[in-house]
Amino acid sequence: MRRYYVGLDVHSKDSVYAIQDELGALIGEGSVPTTPEGLLGLRQRYGLPEGTTVGLETGTVAFYVARALQRIGLAPLVIDAHEVRIKAHRPTQKSDRRDAREICEGVRRGQYRSIVHVPPENITTLRDTLDRSVLGRRSVRLREARGKLCWPHSLDRSVWRSRRSRPHHPSWVHRAARHAVRGCTSCRTS
Repeated sequence: MRRYYVGLDVHSKDSVYAIQDELGALIGEGSVPTTPEGLLGLRQRYGLPEGTTVGLETGTVAFYVARALQRIGLAPLVIDAHEVRIKAHRPTQKSDRRDAREICEGVRRGQYRSIVHVPPENITTLRDTLDRSVLGRRSVRLREARGKLCWPHSLDRSVWRSRRSRPHHPSWVHRAARHAVRGCTSCRTS
C-alpha cells in the first residue's frame, strides 16, 4: 500500500493542498472548501487511506480543520507557522500553492519539530464554558482553576506545587483542583 502525505495551506473559505507519495512524486494539488464536506471530498477523490498524515500550519482555523480531519480518519499534524516560514525555500516569494507544497515536503521528510498539540474537544468545551461563565468576579478565579483542572495531562508535580502555593489562589480553587485530580484514576501518579 502506498503512503501519502498532504500539505494544507488553510484559509477560512478555501484551503490549498498538495499531495505526495513516499518517494516525493506530486500526486495532486488544488483547492477545496474549508468544510468537513470539502475535506472528505479530498480524501475520497485521491483515495487517501486512513491515518494519512496531513500537515497544516497554525492559524485562526487550524484547530477546526485538525478536528475535522480527525473525524474523517486522517492524522493532522499542526505545525508552528514560524517554523514553516523559517524552513521555506523562498520565504520572500510566498504563495498558497508553494506553501502547501513546502508543508507537504516537510511532513514527508519529517523536518518539522514545533508540533502544536490540539486538545481534545471535551477539554476545549470545558475551557470555553468556564471562560463564558456568568459569575462576575469569580470568572477570573474560574479561569485560574481551569488551568489546574487540566493539570494532570500537561504539567508535572513541581509546577503544580509552586502554583498551589501562590497566595492569590483562593482555597476553594485548590480544593476543587485536588478533588478533580484525585477523582481522575488515569492521572494518579502517587
